[in-house]
Amino acid sequence: MYQEFFSLKEQPFSISPDPDFLFLSDRHKEALAHLMYGLQGNGGFVLLTGEVGTGKTTVCRVLLKDLSADTDVAFVLNPAQTEVELLATICDQLNIAYDVERASLKTLFDAISSWMIHNLEKGRNAIVLIDEAQHLSFSVLEQLRLLTNIESNNKKPLQVILIGQTELQQKLKETKLRQLAQRITARYHLLPLNLQETEFYIQHRLNVAGASYPIFDAKLLKRIFKYSHGIPRLINLICDRSMLCAYSQNSHKVTAKMVDLAVKEIDLSFDSQVSDKPFKHIWRFALLAILGLFFVMQAPKIGHHFNQPIQAIESVFKLKKMDNTSNSIPDTPEVVSQDSQLPKETPTWFDNYTGLDLTEGQFSHALQTLYAVWGYSVDLKDATCENGESVFLQCFSDNVSLQKLKEINYPTVIKLVNEKSSLYAVLYKASDQYEILIGEQKIQVSEAWLIKYWNGGITLLWRTPFEVTKPLSFGEKGNDVAWLNMQLNTLYGLPENNNDRFDWKLKEKVIKFQYENNLVADGIVGKRTLISLTQQLEPKTPSLL
Repeated sequence: MYQEFFSLKEQPFSISPDPDFLFLSDRHKEALAHLMYGLQGNGGFVLLTGEVGTGKTTVCRVLLKDLSADTDVAFVLNPAQTEVELLATICDQLNIAYDVERASLKTLFDAISSWMIHNLEKGRNAIVLIDEAQHLSFSVLEQLRLLTNIESNNKKPLQVILIGQTELQQKLKETKLRQLAQRITARYHLLPLNLQETEFYIQHRLNVAGASYPIFDAKLLKRIFKYSHGIPRLINLICDRSMLCAYSQNSHKVTAKMVDLAVKEIDLSFDSQVSDKPFKHIWRFALLAILGLFFVMQAPKIGHHFNQPIQAIESVFKLKKMDNTSNSIPDTPEVVSQDSQLPKETPTWFDNYTGLDLTEGQFSHALQTLYAVWGYSVDLKDATCENGESVFLQCFSDNVSLQKLKEINYPTVIKLVNEKSSLYAVLYKASDQYEILIGEQKIQVSEAWLIKYWNGGITLLWRTPFEVTKPLSFGEKGNDVAWLNMQLNTLYGLPENNNDRFDWKLKEKVIKFQYENNLVADGIVGKRTLISLTQQLEPKTPSLL
């Protein structure tokens, strides 16, 4: 309707998929890299989750487009089916012949099994991709697991990609699906776009549509980000309706009132659309342009250290990525004392816990578990601080009080010591009860117990925005300073600028931030300041509280 008015060659914000308008943010590229890595394995499941409208289907369309020619794909769009209906759909998609009149669970399974083995002998692979997989019943999921049991000459001919909303993660935590969860070789939770990605996304679609002048100014892009929470589908709806408002008022530029009116007309219920706060920042400023190349260049390194999920850890923690993007670990078998609580007056070592295995108490075991909390599966021999750099995770070690640890608010490796022995564990949660992870076990302890046996040392993982080799201070210049300046401006609602010099104005902002967060307010940006800043800017990272 408004294309001619704005001199556009096509509609820029249609919610229908169009390859010409494809925009892959760093998050989409990261999701794609995780899925492609998962498909390099021998059978099993690959999991992609995310909120409604974040671009899960877009990622999968790109993935399917890049698959090799020797791969056959069954694309299941309607997951609300019985076991028989699902197997029949897979047969239809893969052109597997079967007797429609006599179709049963056994005849369909046998037909698929025979076809898969024959297909593998021809050097071909098969993928079953299921969209909206959160609607799959338990019985259908179990049937899919049985399909992945098919093998020939120790090779599995089938891989299953499950695409779904956050509820799918919750469903896979169920005890009855633990065998399926163990077979997930890669998983990623797709997050919404951040502010800068939202701006790029809107400009990209306008440019493709042929816009010759800025229809939305910079302040409006921030406003749209605030309303949309960075969800592409909502961005499209808001922008489309805003341009329609401008057209109806004979204005060639969209105003703030038009955006507000568009949001009101759409009647967005954000609480049901998104489960977390909107992103307020750009935390990978220096990596935005090269992230797509990163996974290509780093693939051997990541593939070496962060390989397919270890079955023992995967079965307990049911790992997520790349995700990012949720803060909780799925329910694990808890070891509890015989009277369900530790004694309140005289906290003892682990004597009151029955069936507790303390053999996996080395530092490497605990760090391996901490990587699992962040969503990465790593072999024990590769569970080192150095290897985390390949996925932008860095270790930070210190001696702190319990109150300071709560302020840092990251899960951490701690050392527990008594008169006779010591071990390393992961402090995972710190509220009324403290949750500790030891190997594959999760237990609860009291604050008094923790204070008695913890020696005050911590080693945590945090997501680094750039390579941190030394503190940033007054007078320095560079991309890392520009990133810092941009984040603080965004955090405090200040006008954007491209200042890459650490001047007095930036130092004042740093001191303000440090003071507000109970840090040493010296204006020098070390790891503690960066840890606090990145955590506030990236709210979906794991946390203690």
